[in-house]
Amino acid sequence: MRLPYNKHLIPLAKSLRKHATPQENHLWYDFLRSYTPRFQRSA
Repeated sequence: MRLPYNKHLIPLAKSLRKHATPQENHLWYDFLRSYTPRFQRSA
């Protein structure tokens, strides 16, 4: 399911990625790296 594009959410998304918690970083960079179904974060 895709959400409609909203350019006003871009600064919020960047801020959330920049200030991720250690648990979120562990999920993205350690666990999901070796998880068979591929996930990709939007840039």
